[in-house]
Amino acid sequence: MSDLRLYIDSRKKTDPEFSENFDKGYQDFKLGAMLRQSPEKAGLTQKLRATTTWRKAT
Repeated sequence: MSDLRLYIDSRKKTDPEFSENFDKGYQDFKLGAMLRQSPEKAGLTQKLRATTTWRKAT
């Protein structure tokens, strides 16, 4: 286990506010990263993404 993981785990045990905020922030970060990577995984180029029109869900 890395030093960072050990620090986070020990901090979560001693600080409930840190634990709650860390977990929520990490989930938000993960979601953002997945949304950013999805067009790349689908093979969409930057040019194609720029020309695609996106409609809002109703």
